Amino acid sequence: MIFCFIRLKMNKQQILLIKPGFRDYSIEINLLSSTNYELSVIQDETDLLEKISNPLVVAIITIHTPFTQEIIQSISSSCRVITRLGVGFDIIDVPACYKRNIRVCYVPDYGTNEVADHAVALLFAAHRRLSIFHRSIVEQNIWDNEIAGQDLHSLNTRNLGVIGMGRIGSCFANKMRPFVKQIFSYDPILPSNSSIGEILEQCHIISLHIPMSSANYHFISTDTINRMKQKPILINVSRGDLIDTQALIQGLQTDQISYAALDVIENEPKIDSKLVELDRIQLTPHAAWFTQESQCALRTKAIEDILRVLHGQQPIYPVPI
Repeated sequence: MIFCFIRLKMNKQQILLIKPGFRDYSIEINLLSSTNYELSVIQDETDLLEKISNPLVVAIITIHTPFTQEIIQSISSSCRVITRLGVGFDIIDVPACYKRNIRVCYVPDYGTNEVADHAVALLFAAHRRLSIFHRSIVEQNIWDNEIAGQDLHSLNTRNLGVIGMGRIGSCFANKMRPFVKQIFSYDPILPSNSSIGEILEQCHIISLHIPMSSANYHFISTDTINRMKQKPILINVSRGDLIDTQALIQGLQTDQISYAALDVIENEPKIDSKLVELDRIQLTPHAAWFTQESQCALRTKAIEDILRVLHGQQPIYPVPI
């Protein structure tokens, strides 16, 4: 069991940061230096329930650690806010928090350009089959410009389907507009120009930008893949659980999907060995969001909103009930 506590003064009220994995905490320390709060960092979830029940804990920041109804019941009555350090908040039982008068916040508008840029990079890498060329050279000593197959086409002849037209999906679509023949877009909430059926039938590249929810779990399934008429490239920079991994593997093995480019994977960081063994796949380690600037913005906005709640003000990024 490893606990790392960053203390400015004994018995100060604590903002608990759970398993962040940051190299330093200067951003948070500087923001809290003139306040009555200190940062406490937990690097190990052992005895988590005991730590969150500490009456000095007034705020909690989580990245990957789920806060279920059971865990929320153990939180100290002094805690006034839980913040998800990221865009999604599906790991937090929001109604259970509000029943205990705990505000829930998140950071929905950081890293938009970064994630959109990463999706663009994955698209180009997948379209040009860069991983296949790279592995053939460095692992097999093969110098063959046709080793990726005969199905390479000019990008400006391809249709792109964008599923999810929020901040990131819209930014990605705008970046790709000059390069592709046509963009089909679908969003379950926002106005869009296409249906899911049109995207599955007409698009050579499909990119996912919808949030994770119970309705979106395994959005890409065996049934969905079987409806894909163009044997498309599939890109995911959103959430791993949007894609049924076993269905994806089968789709790649049967050439129903021509290539997969994924920054997020179901059950990450555990990766199905069958997925890794496939040639027509490009993987990155949930890195789409990361730049020095986006990390600074993420951490700064999270702390600033927590301080607003603790000072009795309305947060800028509240999660609605």
